[in-house]
Amino acid sequence: MDLIECSKLRLDKASQSSILPDKIRKDLLSKGNNFVLVYTKKSQTLRFFPISQDNVWWLKISINSFSPETSGEILAKLSKLVTEFVYSTGICLSKSKCFWDGVILNSAFVKSREEIIRELKEVPNVVEVSLREIK
Repeated sequence: MDLIECSKLRLDKASQSSILPDKIRKDLLSKGNNFVLVYTKKSQTLRFFPISQDNVWWLKISINSFSPETSGEILAKLSKLVTEFVYSTGICLSKSKCFWDGVILNSAFVKSREEIIRELKEVPNVVEVSLREIK
């Protein structure tokens, strides 16, 4: 099963970005050498998140059916597995399925990526977990 993307994600070097006005690029450079660019399909918004690292990880979780218990268990597990998120969508509904996306700094992992995937797959109603490096 393919995960439907709630967001599109790209990592760029702020100093080389031609899509940003100079003033915005300088502001981003004052906070880090790179930025994560996130396009959210549903709201049609574009967000920039300055970071100092050269890579981030994109976590995507597919949920069979939404319930407050499933959502709470996912968030509880994530709080023990990762110390900080650059960005997250929260729960994103698409037809009869639910999804969650999050962008994680490389330095924010408390456990190995394999353990994170395994633990999240143990949550009831979670059908797929993807963790992909973005450089």
